[in-house]
Amino acid sequence: MKISYDLSDPLTLAMAPPANETPEERLVREEKEERALEVSRRIDAEIKAAKIAMKKKRKTIKVLVLGQSLSGKSTTIKNFQMTYAQKSWAEERASWKAVVLLNLVRSINAIVDLVVEEVDIVNGKYTEDYEISHEGPSTSISLTEDHKSISLRLAPLRQIEKDLKSLLGSGTSEPDDKPEKYSSGRREPKSGFHEFALRSSSGWKSVLDHIRNPSEGKDQELHRVACHVVVSCKEYIKWLWNDSTVQKILRKRQIRLEDTPGFFLNDIDRIVTMDYEPSDEDVVRARLRTTGVQEYHFTLDRGPSAALEWLMYDVAGTRTQRAAWIPYFKDITAIIFLAPLSAFNERLAEDHGINRLDDTLALWKTICASELLKSVQIILFLNKTDILKRKIDAGVRVRDHLSEYGDRKNDFLTVSSWFRKYFAKVYKDVSPPGRTLNAHFTSVVDTKMTAQTLAAVQAVILRNDIADAGLL
Repeated sequence: MKISYDLSDPLTLAMAPPANETPEERLVREEKEERALEVSRRIDAEIKAAKIAMKKKRKTIKVLVLGQSLSGKSTTIKNFQMTYAQKSWAEERASWKAVVLLNLVRSINAIVDLVVEEVDIVNGKYTEDYEISHEGPSTSISLTEDHKSISLRLAPLRQIEKDLKSLLGSGTSEPDDKPEKYSSGRREPKSGFHEFALRSSSGWKSVLDHIRNPSEGKDQELHRVACHVVVSCKEYIKWLWNDSTVQKILRKRQIRLEDTPGFFLNDIDRIVTMDYEPSDEDVVRARLRTTGVQEYHFTLDRGPSAALEWLMYDVAGTRTQRAAWIPYFKDITAIIFLAPLSAFNERLAEDHGINRLDDTLALWKTICASELLKSVQIILFLNKTDILKRKIDAGVRVRDHLSEYGDRKNDFLTVSSWFRKYFAKVYKDVSPPGRTLNAHFTSVVDTKMTAQTLAAVQAVILRNDIADAGLL
């Protein structure tokens, strides 16, 4: 077939074969053109492969979530999944029923322990040497036969707690985070709230997979029986929790269960039913501690980074485990640092001589000053503002626990503003020049408020770290 050329087009004219070309010359020319075309195709393929490799390299957004134990790290990650990875969140939500049930049972069992100890103290049967803080000399605890009877009726919940722990995973433990050198030398009450934890390399996600896909039928039966027993004890649980004498005991011991993660005793009527299904808020409030560094993979299905992979690391916050953080400082996109402001009047579980907020400030200074993190975006969550406000409204004075606060007003607005300025000052003093502080007041158990905060956080992370990769 004879090919015609448009001689009015300069480009076509340049590509036309020479005039009077011999068959031999034509063969040589076509071989050269074929080789040039092959080189062009190979270059195009290499460029395409390089682009794919670059996208894969930048495809996973890595976020390290830091903070001391009980600062709200896991709750923040759950909020992120709920907001931006709704498909996987919906698949997992029902599996949290066992965790919520365990949280409820552990709370009521702890109260029963306190009641039993108080009975022994009143009767002079408890001889362990320990200190208890009283409201004052007029404090009077009057326990009746009803307290003893209800405690006995709730005894089956002890086995239910064990069964639920077994259901959640065989690698369970009751860790004691207090090193031997920090021992106070005195006996603690046997009802000390030792926290249940799971050893898991992928955090609560692997635990939920185990619940959704039980290896044996007995797991499903165990869960069903646990629900039946708790439902049968519902009225006794309500009676004990709402009893004025029990509330006196809790105040005497300076225990506020309402401010602890995994508290559901005010939701008994809604939760303790056979057809209960956890809400989003229930899952966010549920507490399931995992030890070590946990990795959470999310494929986002909402927001500006939909279809991108996010990898979030939740690292153990106790002082003895912080050395494990360092390997995760490499190649991360951003850090979310959780500072629990409500901890200003609390002590570290592993060292009662250290104020929790002082520990958080020291940790914040270390992170901001780290050379390994000088190019990493750091986002500060001034968390647990809801509990902070309750403490301030109840008359707890910040200056009694943090001398730096001085004689400022003890109202929520003044206290929260001072905390923000204090953290900002530490950041400015030790952080590399040119890095902007992104700080947010948060209550991560408030899902709507946290969703708005996470939207701003995600925008900052994407703008600062992947815009130049062409992924926006």
